Amino acid sequence: MRFLIDEMFPPGTCGHLDHYGHDAIHVRDRGVNARPDEEVAALAVREDRVLVTENVKDFAQERQLVVVCVLKSRLVARSLATQLADLLDAWADLNPDPYLGMHWPKIGD
Repeated sequence: MRFLIDEMFPPGTCGHLDHYGHDAIHVRDRGVNARPDEEVAALAVREDRVLVTENVKDFAQERQLVVVCVLKSRLVARSLATQLADLLDAWADLNPDPYLGMHWPKIGD
């Protein structure tokens, strides 16, 4: 799966996702970190990527792209990058053809 990792998550997440066979880039890699949300969304649409963000409010109404919302505060068991990559890999396995709009992957029990 192709992921775009938003700026609140570490760029190292991309390397972990690449290891799982995904194509992952960080917003910093494309020069849209600290840019308006519309630019981030446009990049995700243009490159056909799933946007991974914690920014629920600003992307809740997106209907042109797949958005996976992960609350960073819920990722505490291991390093943030590793745990986020594990979570997204499991989500991608369960959603090989995700619907457009907001997704909330289950975090732990």
